[in-house]
Amino acid sequence: MPTSAVCSSRIEIAAARRVWAADRDEVDATYAHFERHGMPRSVNEGMREAWVEMGRRVDKVAPRPIDDGDELDLGGRATRVAWTPGHTDYHAVLVDAREAVLFAGDHVLPRITSNVGLYPRSRDDPLGDFLASLRKVRDLPVRRVLPAHGEPFDDLPGRVDQILAHHDARLAATVDALGDAERDAYTVARTLFPVLRSAHEERFALAETLAHLRHLERAGRVVEIDGAPARWRVVRS
Repeated sequence: MPTSAVCSSRIEIAAARRVWAADRDEVDATYAHFERHGMPRSVNEGMREAWVEMGRRVDKVAPRPIDDGDELDLGGRATRVAWTPGHTDYHAVLVDAREAVLFAGDHVLPRITSNVGLYPRSRDDPLGDFLASLRKVRDLPVRRVLPAHGEPFDDLPGRVDQILAHHDARLAATVDALGDAERDAYTVARTLFPVLRSAHEERFALAETLAHLRHLERAGRVVEIDGAPARWRVVRS
């Protein structure tokens, strides 16, 4: 049993407990969410089993709740919690102002972009949250970024600008994938992500596509049409 504290927001803790316990309501809601947006049942099946298996690999610990702005002692290093929703609804980074270091978690990665998905219990516009969170950290006075994946890097503003440009391009590609037709999100996802190697990757691709569609919808650029499956179309001026 680990002895180190696991720190997380109260809402993130509640969400983790639902997922790791493979809560039936959580699984059913996510299954219905993906099916509503066009995912074939052959891909959607097995979600519960996958979550149960993940839960078996996670050590059970009593987490310590934290909030935006809290001060944390990280091995003798004074850090401040900064809430950066997007990759998850209550993702947070740690800022060491004295050493000018950012513990970036999954928020800013050096070579890949964090998955930002729309799920049944997500905040209204996860991609909008993510883009705002990127701008929030862009100009922090840090010289070194320590990410959760990949090697440490130094140019935080440059990397943030790259990720912002990537999502601008992905939003444009999403509009292009819709064209002049009404399409379900799964069809759009398979256009944006033509090479997917597992059902797990297909779920991530659909959730990320939905996050981009929702962001476009909130900007008035696309509309969702209810149905089985739901479809999306571009708003033409």
